[in-house]
Amino acid sequence: MLRTSLSLSRANNLVLLTSTRSVTNKYTPLVAERPIAPLNASSHVSGVIATVFGSTGFVGRYVVSRLGDQGSQVIIPYRGTENGFRHLRVLGDLGQIVPMACDVWKPEQIQEACAQSNLVINLIGSRWDTKNFSMDDTNHVIADNIARGARAAGVRRFIHVSALGAKDDAASEFARTKYLGEIAVRNQYPDATILRPSTLFGFEDHLLNRWASIMRFWPVVPLVEGTADRREAPMSAINLADAIKRCIFDRKTIGKIFELQGSKTYTTKELIDLVRATTYLETKEVDVPFRVMKTLTGVTEHFLRKPRFTSDELVFQQEDNLVSGNYPGLQDLDVTPVDLEAVAVKHIRHYRMPKFLNEL
Repeated sequence: MLRTSLSLSRANNLVLLTSTRSVTNKYTPLVAERPIAPLNASSHVSGVIATVFGSTGFVGRYVVSRLGDQGSQVIIPYRGTENGFRHLRVLGDLGQIVPMACDVWKPEQIQEACAQSNLVINLIGSRWDTKNFSMDDTNHVIADNIARGARAAGVRRFIHVSALGAKDDAASEFARTKYLGEIAVRNQYPDATILRPSTLFGFEDHLLNRWASIMRFWPVVPLVEGTADRREAPMSAINLADAIKRCIFDRKTIGKIFELQGSKTYTTKELIDLVRATTYLETKEVDVPFRVMKTLTGVTEHFLRKPRFTSDELVFQQEDNLVSGNYPGLQDLDVTPVDLEAVAVKHIRHYRMPKFLNEL
């Protein structure tokens, strides 16, 4: 009796399976019968061959990524070892990202890096002096060297990234040297496109990450005299990369200066509050006189690799850093600004205490 029941059960299952297969075959075509998209093993090519100086820095990865998306070939001048550029190799097709060792103090090496290019982009800049390079070196002299080398190599277009607030009579050395860099580039390329971005935010930035690290590891958060109410409109590094891409493919941008900033203006105190709310860190703020902080930073900035504050930066932050309205901006490049508050958690989540790490 038991064997008979098992046989009947297996028979019923077989009938059910057979009927299911027949229904499937009737209404759903087999994989082999479905139309197959034609194989296209090659990517589109933009025709742009760009040498991107400063591509191994903070902004560089965003710019190289945008160029790679467009099918451009990117020459990456670098110094040091391959650890500085290997993360950029995956941002383009095989053979499209070309690292090339280059010493910016040697004109022949700059010319070699630019020899096959029809576009040069300069992203090199610094907000503080290092043991090897002063701000005048990185923001002015090197920009002049690159422009001269590109001109000697016969490169047609030049895009230079400066900084918002660059002017000849600025109190900050950073702003003055950035302006001198613009003049040096314009002496070689009168039709160069110059971008003046506001303070940038993104992964590994010096804005959100700076305040988050201070809150996480410092006993107090210093509010320097004269900076708490300072206003600026930070913009995303992605937006800067998009702006550069638009300048490359839009000939109307040739010879123009663009002042770029985000969609919302914040005071320094509001930025600190935003970082605190995002990281869930309990902090205490302390007012610090300007002269005291400048004296302290004048000492520490000489031996810290990435100082949280520098004396020149404190001077730069004594004034608002907003667009003047005399030059076109992001809207003229058809770039939609990224909302800082919407993406801040992605950039500084890792500063949270473990119990809050997965909070949205």
